[in-house]
Amino acid sequence: MKKFIAVVIITSFASSAIMAGPKSSIKLSSGLFYASGQSQTLGSANSEVYSVPLLLAWENKRLHASVSTSYLSINNQYPTSNRRISQSGVGDTLLSFGYDLTESPWFTLKVKHKFPTGDKAKGLSTGKSDTSLQLDYFTSLKANTSAFATVGYKFVGKATGSKMKNSGYLSAGMGYILAKNTSVGFSIDYRQSSFQALKNQLGGSVFVSQKIAEAWSVAGFGAYDNTQTTSLGLTFTRKL
Repeated sequence: MKKFIAVVIITSFASSAIMAGPKSSIKLSSGLFYASGQSQTLGSANSEVYSVPLLLAWENKRLHASVSTSYLSINNQYPTSNRRISQSGVGDTLLSFGYDLTESPWFTLKVKHKFPTGDKAKGLSTGKSDTSLQLDYFTSLKANTSAFATVGYKFVGKATGSKMKNSGYLSAGMGYILAKNTSVGFSIDYRQSSFQALKNQLGGSVFVSQKIAEAWSVAGFGAYDNTQTTSLGLTFTRKL
């Protein structure tokens, strides 16, 4: 599973950007997530993940910040044996800071750092910190159509005994407002594997977002890639 928290965050807040509102807010998001396929946690090509993510995000003019974690249940098959291990617990914590370099179109520079708060012995973390540098792009093409893209590079904390490497990633997509409170979108995503034994991943994602009250919105997404990794999720966001 390439991005059990990241997909939820990107889907929720990319769709919020498409239905742009005031640029000063605090939001709390949670939901449900399922993924089956490659795992970038322990380098397994065959894993299942169920998770409940939790994200707190703050945005004020050009500044952005967020902190996220999740409760995970992982059914992991190790690459060196036929053993399947099921474990559950709190996963890693991701802290992100961003700054809008330009506006309309928006170029946003982000720094993300993963703290290894998950239990390595249970297979919920590599036990090492990762740091990513990322550049996001967002622009409105028409009143109801937008385009976005991301390019980034992750400096991986290499776990002892694992053949790991730094990795790049990029994505590009479009969003469309169907109605006043409803938006849909898609993206093409590419991610280099952090483990030498696993394949790089190229696939696509689709999402839909619906504002259901003044302070509430819901977003759903699905993703699939060339490694036959499937991801599905549903998030609820509350504006505080």
